[in-house]
Amino acid sequence: MNTTASAEKISEALKMLEEAAKEKKSELQNMLKGKYSTFKEALIDGEQDLADALGVAKKRAIKAAENAGEIGAKRARELAEELDEQVHENPWHYIGGVALGALLIGYILGRK
Repeated sequence: MNTTASAEKISEALKMLEEAAKEKKSELQNMLKGKYSTFKEALIDGEQDLADALGVAKKRAIKAAENAGEIGAKRARELAEELDEQVHENPWHYIGGVALGALLIGYILGRK
């Protein structure tokens, strides 16, 4: 009789352990779900912040490229005007330079 009673006590203890494990399991699952949802929300917020920052950087880059193009075009016009003035002041220097350059290119291309 002693073995039957101890077997029943062991069985009862195992049932209690199983119930406690089920309760702890559900508590752990709820806790992890809460932690993961917080982590997921943080990632989504970070992703949105990154997308916003990249959008701002893109707009700045486009504006900088436009400004650089305008500045480059303005500088090219200024250089062309300066060169035009210099050519009008001393045309023979430039005519001689162009003739010499054409002669050198013709000589290089004419060789076999």
